[in-house]
Amino acid sequence: MHSRSVFAAVIASLFTYANGHMTMRSPVPYGVDTLNNSPLETSGSDFPCKQRAGVYDVSTMNSMAVDSPQTLAFQGGATHGGGSCQVSITLDQEPTADSTWKVIHSIIGGCPINSDGNLSGNPTDEGSDTFEFSIPNGVPNGQYTLAWTWFNKIGNREMYMNCAPIDVSGSDEDESFFDSLPDMFVANLPPDQCHTPESENFVFPDPG
Repeated sequence: MHSRSVFAAVIASLFTYANGHMTMRSPVPYGVDTLNNSPLETSGSDFPCKQRAGVYDVSTMNSMAVDSPQTLAFQGGATHGGGSCQVSITLDQEPTADSTWKVIHSIIGGCPINSDGNLSGNPTDEGSDTFEFSIPNGVPNGQYTLAWTWFNKIGNREMYMNCAPIDVSGSDEDESFFDSLPDMFVANLPPDQCHTPESENFVFPDPG
């Protein structure tokens, strides 16, 4: 292959890697127009929710009745062999690093896809798997923030996180239940944080 062609192929592969990570498609995230598909910064500087200008802009409020099935879906191509994901909630509408996140659903292995490879690498690819979750009764009624977090199986030790606005209804309004839920798992951020093992589907210590 001509050297110029080799160089072009390398650049194309790097572009695909940089632009092919996964983003949450459903529920509709905050700040859709500014949301990129990279993992969180390893320094933790953009935790939570990929802090940026317009991070909490609402294009769609996701209405969710408790105990009703909801769809978790993604777009992108670099699925890194899948991995493990969590769906968590904070009662804050504009979360900060001090917000409390509680897990409502964990997926151990096969998330966002049950495959050892990647998809096409197209940022708009919707070929990954979809999952079902629900808001448990006991999460109080109101407008809050939902987070999808993902620990990839293959590749650099990373943490992905997208956030979405939700409007919860039909609850028994008992915050004590929410407080009893397990905390969202956080890893692979600052150097002194714990790191998930490579080539394994991480098993959350308290999946809920």
